[in-house]
Amino acid sequence: MKNSRKLFLGIIVILILAVVAIKYFDINDKLYNEYLSHTVPSEQWANAIALSDYKLVAGPVKLADAGDQVSGVTWSPVTDSLYVVSGGGSSIHVLEYDRNGNLKRKLKSNLNADVEGIAWADGDRFIVVNERQQELLLVDIKPDSNEIDFSSASTFTFGIGEGGNKGFEGIAWDPETKSIYVLKERDPIRIFRIDGFTEQGKERKLVISEQEEMEESLRFFNRDLSGMHFDTASRHFVLLSDQSDSLTELDENGEAVSVMVLEKGWHGLKNTIEQPEGVTMDRQGTVFIVGEPDDLYIFRKSTVSE
Repeated sequence: MKNSRKLFLGIIVILILAVVAIKYFDINDKLYNEYLSHTVPSEQWANAIALSDYKLVAGPVKLADAGDQVSGVTWSPVTDSLYVVSGGGSSIHVLEYDRNGNLKRKLKSNLNADVEGIAWADGDRFIVVNERQQELLLVDIKPDSNEIDFSSASTFTFGIGEGGNKGFEGIAWDPETKSIYVLKERDPIRIFRIDGFTEQGKERKLVISEQEEMEESLRFFNRDLSGMHFDTASRHFVLLSDQSDSLTELDENGEAVSVMVLEKGWHGLKNTIEQPEGVTMDRQGTVFIVGEPDDLYIFRKSTVSE
């Protein structure tokens, strides 16, 4: 009885310290992971991505021909490839790599924009985020393409507040609902949902209010957001923060489930990931993170064989 009481009091102390740290200070990630381990229900954890269990298996891998402005990544199950967007202004490129970071092709484009994200959206279709113009562009990238014509792309423009360099930084697509999720970097952190954009004949609808719980959860322990992915297996989100050096898993209700710390000494990292810009996952649960200037990091669960 005495031991049970001590254990209960210990958990209470951990929870109080964690809540205080989350709300008022820079997060001590080790403490926050401890907090999550005592508060996430076992049934929820059984279906979780569980980022705290991941280890680096490769990286930094230099992405050939990517230049020095890598800004987003997505994985396509159709080609089993990573698609990376890089460059700015009149020199936007989309590059296709295999899952080990070996270059397969480099596609030129006629887009003059500040591109900050890319998401696979079924078949040969991809959605690109134009940060400063607050615009989404839906394009086809065929297996035999060597360039992308954005002049004929379907578009969706937000027109919310000022764009500038604190605009949209990441994008995710849910294959089941066909919904698109877009991140606003900071001041404040926002998550927008767009329905109907990828479906012909459907009304395009911007949904703002339903993401409030997710936004509030993220603001507690992320100073900014730089990338996003929606995992179809768990139906959870993973969100990348450059300034907080972290990757956070949220469930569909916006509740935090797990955290991966992207600093030296954590998860097999020999050095801190200096400027992470994009994140994606494949259907085996592998996590791919890209960062400036041209780096790729590959993580897998420590229980999963390479």
